[in-house]
Amino acid sequence: MALVQRTAFTRWRTELFESWSLALDSVRTQPTRSTLAIIGIVIGIVTVVIVASVLAGLRNSVADLFRDLGTDNVFAFHLTGDPYSPPSEREARRQPLEPVFARELARRGDAIRDVALQVIVPSVVNGRALTARVGSAESDTVLVEGASSNFFDIVGGEFAAGRPFTELEDRAGARVAVIGANLAKALFGGSGRGRSIGQQVLLDGESYYVVGELVPRRGGFFGENRQDNVMSLPVGAVRRRFSEAKNTVLYVRSEPGRLEETKVETEAILRQLRGLAPGEPNDFNLSTSEQIIATFDRVSLAIGLATIALAGVSLFIGGIGIANVMIISVTERTREVGVRIAIGAKRHEVLRQFLLEAMLLSGIGGVVGLAIALGISQTIRWLAPGFSSGAPLWVIIAGIVSALGTGIVAGYWPARRAAGLDPVEALRYE
Repeated sequence: MALVQRTAFTRWRTELFESWSLALDSVRTQPTRSTLAIIGIVIGIVTVVIVASVLAGLRNSVADLFRDLGTDNVFAFHLTGDPYSPPSEREARRQPLEPVFARELARRGDAIRDVALQVIVPSVVNGRALTARVGSAESDTVLVEGASSNFFDIVGGEFAAGRPFTELEDRAGARVAVIGANLAKALFGGSGRGRSIGQQVLLDGESYYVVGELVPRRGGFFGENRQDNVMSLPVGAVRRRFSEAKNTVLYVRSEPGRLEETKVETEAILRQLRGLAPGEPNDFNLSTSEQIIATFDRVSLAIGLATIALAGVSLFIGGIGIANVMIISVTERTREVGVRIAIGAKRHEVLRQFLLEAMLLSGIGGVVGLAIALGISQTIRWLAPGFSSGAPLWVIIAGIVSALGTGIVAGYWPARRAAGLDPVEALRYE
């Protein structure tokens, strides 16, 4: 029994190898036609892999970004969008949240553990873009924010050197600052952490002493975390120096395991503080890290489905190209097929040969497409070192499977046509 099985396996392997060799020879003798046939496959695979890789990397970076701000935190802002983005027309009349709301939330909320606040300073003040300068070194990408003394604790800010503000410095509006990793590197060089501590930074004509330097934050967009470019000042200093700074973000930290309760309490208290009547919609927005990530996932899903649809069109066009090539191949090799059948080749062997030829074409397209896509992904990682754009394993497997599947579907009818030829008629074919 074992000998019979071994003999059958050997015969099957020999037949498969022979069919594969014939298919490879056919592709090799018609390189131009074969290349044109696989271009659609290549384009489809590149599209799917690149978009899936970028979305996966961006999703991981965004998840790290917001989870780094605290998974036990509720973020409160008067607008729906990003604090640095202009408001929509529908929300343009909303009034910013008041800094005093932080104290009221902490006092009234039973599930609320602590509240920090962040005040956004406009990047352009009195018609001039804010710049930070130390000697001849200057940064015009600096973002200036006011922060409460407990801000860095609540958002999990890790210090490379120095310390956060004290509550006394906050109340007094002291001219001290905590700077992000990118800003520290731009102003003080990258030879070592902590060189900035105790140094002066000139901001809009006023000097601030650096008391803290943060380590690079996790996550971001395409490897860039905006917080690494921030120069944080005490809220009191921002009130004193920048009257234009109105937009306030509240970071409400919950008691362990009570995040949903914290969100409900925050909404109820803010509605009272904003004087909203029952039934009147909120004029502020509440969110958590997981909500923001879930929203991004929904957007990513929509983009992914659109990409799959576009890639499907490309694969369909590639499949038509492969089907045309296979029909021509069957027509040109009619006498060859007739001879093979006449000397004893089984019809399923002929079918398998042409299917393998179609799969070879589409498989080459899939491999080339993957190679191009992975090369582009590596280039993206080189241009943005902090951004992970590597293709997930499932994307690579799906790319190969879809390419081979396209070949099977496109080549099946021509292969059936070849296998069904009458050997007598085929031998007469000129």
